[in-house]
Amino acid sequence: MNKLFFKTYLILIFLTAPFYKSQTVTVRGIAKDSLKINNIIGITVNDTVRKFRDKAFTDKKFKSENWNKYDELVKNFSTSPDFPDGNYSITAKLIDTLYFYKPRYATQKYKVADIIKNNIKVILAPAPCIPYKKCDQKVPSKLYAFVGKKIDVTSVDQSKYCGLSLDSEYKAEYKIEQEFSDHYPDSSIIFTAYDHNSLYEYDFRNYENVLIFIGKYCGDLIKDFFFPIYKTANGKWASPIKIGDEHYYKPDKFVPENIMFDKSVEFDLPNNITEEQIAQLKQYKFPEKYYKIENGKAIPIMGRYAEDLVKLWNELYLKKPE
Repeated sequence: MNKLFFKTYLILIFLTAPFYKSQTVTVRGIAKDSLKINNIIGITVNDTVRKFRDKAFTDKKFKSENWNKYDELVKNFSTSPDFPDGNYSITAKLIDTLYFYKPRYATQKYKVADIIKNNIKVILAPAPCIPYKKCDQKVPSKLYAFVGKKIDVTSVDQSKYCGLSLDSEYKAEYKIEQEFSDHYPDSSIIFTAYDHNSLYEYDFRNYENVLIFIGKYCGDLIKDFFFPIYKTANGKWASPIKIGDEHYYKPDKFVPENIMFDKSVEFDLPNNITEEQIAQLKQYKFPEKYYKIENGKAIPIMGRYAEDLVKLWNELYLKKPE
């Protein structure tokens, strides 16, 4: 009889174990940050939301086919604790893992069954970080002004740094096509660039070639300024007129001149553009004085050569030692 009971008991355990593991429960707990600054803490089941988002950002096909599922995924697999008490509740299976994360804090993760059994209270601590390098140098010890061809521009992960920055950081590599100042002892150059939500036309990453100014500050090469630059029919480098910037320049000294750009230098107008819209473009972006508009293109007819832009930069922007 005892043997029969024992066998029956083992069979019940074997049959109910999968049910126990797949059981869905409502997990209630507390999650806070150790500095008590605020409680913008994300809690996700099995890190599902982050994995989905990372895949969407690296796989365009996956994003186009699945991005409409993102909001539902966030709703079903993530939550945030109340502030300031840190109370949270989320539905998950006992075998699932909850991930607790916050920018610049060390992520923690726990099995749902362990959270319930041990009444785990999560206190997130700041992650180890690298202090931002301090540099009080106002005038660069070296200034490299050159026409550069983009090789690579990548975003720098700033989460490793202590504190928050309002600027995005990029690591850029450019081939040096023509120099206009200090000589750089290599055919290509790697430098750091910072940007604060620039509009498309003011973001250097959007151009294949630029006339760019790289200063050496506290031993680091940092982007100062740039002009979009294009080949001319006579093989030189020049930049078309950007009407929004003209008020910065001294009209009596840095006068635009007639330039025949290479045939490839033209800017597409929007499809199905109306006459009224063309008139607005002529007024605010492509004035007839500086551009010829035909066949849905804006073709620059005036500009400034790279040599003159370097002189302009030196006089208007470059900080001189006092």
